[in-house]
Amino acid sequence: MKKIFSSDSFKKFNYIYCTIFVVLLSTILLFISNTLIAFSTPNELKGKTILIDPGHGGIDGGTSSGNLLEKNINLEASMILKSKLISHGAKVIMTRDKDISLENLCNDNDYRHRRDLKARVNMINNNKIDIYLSIHVNAVANAPYVNGPMVFYSNANESNKTLALYIQKSLNAATGINRNPNIADYFLLTNAKKTGVLVELGFITNNSDKNLLQSREYLSKLSDGIIDGLEKYFKNK
Repeated sequence: MKKIFSSDSFKKFNYIYCTIFVVLLSTILLFISNTLIAFSTPNELKGKTILIDPGHGGIDGGTSSGNLLEKNINLEASMILKSKLISHGAKVIMTRDKDISLENLCNDNDYRHRRDLKARVNMINNNKIDIYLSIHVNAVANAPYVNGPMVFYSNANESNKTLALYIQKSLNAATGINRNPNIADYFLLTNAKKTGVLVELGFITNNSDKNLLQSREYLSKLSDGIIDGLEKYFKNK
């Protein structure tokens, strides 16, 4: 009788079959593992509403260094943060998502900058949100050695301080900076009625920070730090 398969052919067939089996089994096990992790790992941000306020915009460039404007860094960092928060299941409201100022949203008889700030405060107070984050870049001309992110809060309620502590600690871990959050009497912080903080991403007057703040990779790292702080805040709330 004529052989249908030679010994070599059978070995080759068996090898291919085993390889396919191993690949399929690995894929199934990986899927099961990821599914179990998704169900077992609590998602503290799912269902939370976060308002992000990219500081300045439009006619108001904020602080600057040469052609580098704070308003653009704030917006880029905020859009990265928005995307990451949404991927964590949060709902995000933006005070601005383009290069505009907001004074036209406030009809008060006040000067332009104050109307812009009032418009941001109104969005915070008039929306049903869990947290607000105002994103900025710092500057201190007479101390170019100062660097790293800083978190500011109002002492109007204890939640502001707690949130600031968590976010500052996470940003410290992400950047290697050792700093405590600071109380500030900024108009937005003192007039906002919801829990939130103002995050200064770094110092545009520091050469190292200036270079880092132009890197999407670094802004993404800062966003991860902010999100880590948010998750710990909600977990322990």
